[in-house]
Amino acid sequence: MSSPKYTKIEITPEAYLALESETILQSKTLKRLASELILKGVSTESLNFSQRAKAMSVSKKFDEDRIERLLKDIGISAIKLTGSLLEIIKEKLVKEGYLGAMLYVAQNTASMERDELHRILTICAYHNISPSIAGDILVKLNEIDSKPFVRGSSRKEEWTRQTRPASRLLFTPHKQ
Repeated sequence: MSSPKYTKIEITPEAYLALESETILQSKTLKRLASELILKGVSTESLNFSQRAKAMSVSKKFDEDRIERLLKDIGISAIKLTGSLLEIIKEKLVKEGYLGAMLYVAQNTASMERDELHRILTICAYHNISPSIAGDILVKLNEIDSKPFVRGSSRKEEWTRQTRPASRLLFTPHKQ
């Protein structure tokens, strides 16, 4: 895998000669030694900033792809859930994680709501979505259901699907 190309920098002839001599002494390439020396010379604050920026740029696309697959697996909810209930479940998710939220749902909702919320929470957990993001998705669930969410598909196509992909993956019936 090739490394990205960056803007070339110019250094003084004395610095280049010293760098070249040091590469021979340390048996390293110019690129590697220059990179190490630069990283040793910058502040800790600068290093932390660059690590955060790198992590955000790498994870952003990954998260977008994962969220898109998640929304596709959730599909359109068969029932509408109240916003206040979804807010409470979001709080439980953030404070107590998936198990705490599922316990709250089991204890405080009717069977249809419970089944639907457990299905959605299970799909979020299956996709390794953080509890805080899962909470945000839950709160926006009614809005998500009112719009097409899969690129290139219409709401009509989503309604006409006979099965949900996630329900086949997570809840397969046992034949007797």
